[in-house]
Amino acid sequence: MLLNTTLAKQIVDKAHAILKRDILLADLSGQLLASNTNSQRMFIAEALNVAQTGHPITAELEDRKTKWWPFVYEDQTIAVFGLSLDSGPITQEAMTLLQGLSEVIVYQHFLLDKIQSAERVRADFIREALTAPSIDVEAIYRQSDILQLNLRAPQAIILMQLDGLEEAVHARHGNLSAEERQLQLDTVTENISTHLRERLQGQQENLVAYLGSDRFVLLKGIGGESLTTFNTIKFMGERGDHTFDILRKLSLPHTITVGVGQYYPDLRGLRKSYQDAKLALEVGSKVWGPSKVYHIKRVGMFITLANTSQDRKAELAHQILSPLLRDEQLFKTVQAFLASGLNLTEAAEKLHIHRNTLIYRLDKTKKLINLDPRHFDDALQIKLGLMFYQENVA
Repeated sequence: MLLNTTLAKQIVDKAHAILKRDILLADLSGQLLASNTNSQRMFIAEALNVAQTGHPITAELEDRKTKWWPFVYEDQTIAVFGLSLDSGPITQEAMTLLQGLSEVIVYQHFLLDKIQSAERVRADFIREALTAPSIDVEAIYRQSDILQLNLRAPQAIILMQLDGLEEAVHARHGNLSAEERQLQLDTVTENISTHLRERLQGQQENLVAYLGSDRFVLLKGIGGESLTTFNTIKFMGERGDHTFDILRKLSLPHTITVGVGQYYPDLRGLRKSYQDAKLALEVGSKVWGPSKVYHIKRVGMFITLANTSQDRKAELAHQILSPLLRDEQLFKTVQAFLASGLNLTEAAEKLHIHRNTLIYRLDKTKKLINLDPRHFDDALQIKLGLMFYQENVA
C-alpha cells in the first residue's frame, strides 16, 4: 500500500490546519510527496534512511531542524513524516494526533478506492455481457448473481453520451499520474451513476454503469406481464425522456444525447437491445444532431448509415412497417405516392381516386406507423424500409 501525491496533500493540509506546524510527507524512496511550504519534488536522504531503518531522525533541511519518523499503517511503513522544530519541541500528543489523523484519511481513501474498484468490476462485467462477440448465457447469469446484478429481470437498454466528460476530467488533473487521473474520473462517473440510481429508486430493477468513452448504460427494468417488443415501445420512450431530464438537471457542462433500445426477452435480447440503443444514439446524432433522445424506432431505417447486418435492417423494417404491410390498400397507396415523388395529384390520378381520398389514406398511414409519407425524412425511411423488407422476402 503506497501513498500518491493527492492523498499525501490531503494529509498535509489537514494536519497543518490542526497542528499549526510545517509538515512534509515523503515516500519510501525519499521523494517528497507533499508539503505545506514546498510543492517541488525533491529527494530527502533522511526520509529514505527512516523508511529503511524505521528509526526517527532529526536533521537540518534547508537550514531548518526537522524531525523525521515513519508513518506506519496496518503494521507497514507506507511513508515518512517530517515536522519542523521551528515552532518548538514536538510532543508525543502531537505525534499521536498526526498518526491517528493520517490513518483515518488513508482508511477513508482506500475504502473508497475499494468501492470504486468494485464498481469498475461490475461495469467491466456489464460491458462484456452486452458487447462480447459471443457469450455463455448460463455462465453470465451465474457471474451476475455473484456480483449481485440481476440480469434475469426483464430489461431494455438506455445509453447516455456525455460528450467531453473524460477530456474535461483529464484536463483538470493534468498534473497527476495516469492512475490518479483514472481515480478522479472514477469519482466523477460514480457520482453521476449514483445520482441516476437514486432518482430511479422505487422503480423496477435498474442497473447503471459507466462503459468508458463518455458513455453510460442504464439497464432499465420493465414490470408487468406478457411483455413484448411492441407493447413496451411507449414505456421505453418515456423512460428515455425521463433519463435525459435527470441528467440535464445535473447542469453538467457536457452535451447529453440518449439512445433507447427496444425490449427483447432474456440475455440475448438484452444484448440486442444494447445494439438498438447504440444505433439509435449514433445514427440519431449523425442525422438530427446531438442533445436529443433517440428511440431506435424513431431513427428507423436511417440505420443504413451504420454498420449493421442486412437481417437486422430487414427486421427493423418489418417492425416499423408491419401495420402498413398488413393493409393491402394502404400499402399500394403509399407505394404509388412514393413512386410519384410525393406528388398528391399525380398519385391520385395513378390510383384513380379523389385527391381527398388519398389524403385520408396518408393520414391513416401516419397514425398506423407514426411516419408521414408527405414529409421527406419519413418518406425516405418508408422507402428504405420497403426496400430492405422486400429484399429479405424475395
